[in-house]
Amino acid sequence: MEEKKRTVKRRTRKGAEHTARSICRELLARTLPAGAADFGVLQTVAEELGREQGGQPDLYQLMMLVQLQKAMNGDTRAATFVRDCAGDKPEAESPGAAGLSDGDRALLQKLMRRLEQADAAREG
Repeated sequence: MEEKKRTVKRRTRKGAEHTARSICRELLARTLPAGAADFGVLQTVAEELGREQGGQPDLYQLMMLVQLQKAMNGDTRAATFVRDCAGDKPEAESPGAAGLSDGDRALLQKLMRRLEQADAAREG
């Protein structure tokens, strides 16, 4: 049976889709009051989220809010987490991203020929 990779999506009572990315972007777009790194101030933000949704904020939203608070207090791992969830993760340049030069391709072909010759010698 083939397994499919699924992203975690939460739905609010109104049926709006909530992913980590949408929650982070929503929180980052807010204007936070002075002293927002303080837990009590973020508790007020959580209450505002609840009022806007007509209930309590879900655990997923609270988790993102706590990570945002940690990031504002200088936790670089939390800041990286928030940045990545918001979709601003920098793309790492892989060797394939830069492309291969003609010299690289020639070297790879030469290496492949030598490997094939070595395999043929072992078999024959």
